[in-house]
Amino acid sequence: MYLVRQCQQALNDISTRHAVGLYWVPGHAGVKGNEIADKLSRSGSVQRFVGPEPFLGVCRQNIRRKMKHWMEKQHLALWRGPCSTQRQARELICGPNLATRARLLSFIRTQSRVVIGLLTGHNTLRRHLYVMGLSNNPTCRKCDTAEETSVHIL
Repeated sequence: MYLVRQCQQALNDISTRHAVGLYWVPGHAGVKGNEIADKLSRSGSVQRFVGPEPFLGVCRQNIRRKMKHWMEKQHLALWRGPCSTQRQARELICGPNLATRARLLSFIRTQSRVVIGLLTGHNTLRRHLYVMGLSNNPTCRKCDTAEETSVHIL
């Protein structure tokens, strides 16, 4: 795209001093200017490339799409991997999701604190307090039969 802009700018500069016209010429029609252009392009194609890198025509959008896809795959692999420490969050969320992300980002601070506490297990539920040694009873305050965890509360 940069090279196209450079060519366009060069044509604009030339056109301020001279009349410039672009015409389509059918190939192999014996037009003298076209034959000269073909000869120059053949000689240029055997020389080393000179110009902005990369010299392969890859659009920026395609590169972004590929990078995004690769990052999503890496994120999912880490999320599902055996070394992931997000055990409790993985029980509640099946994986990365754009709609969930948008919803979570729309929360105010207090809502965010509650959701993060539920997802990570770092909250004031009895199970967490019991693990930290701040409580001697991990059972649920409501039903008194199971451990009071995020999954149980939800």
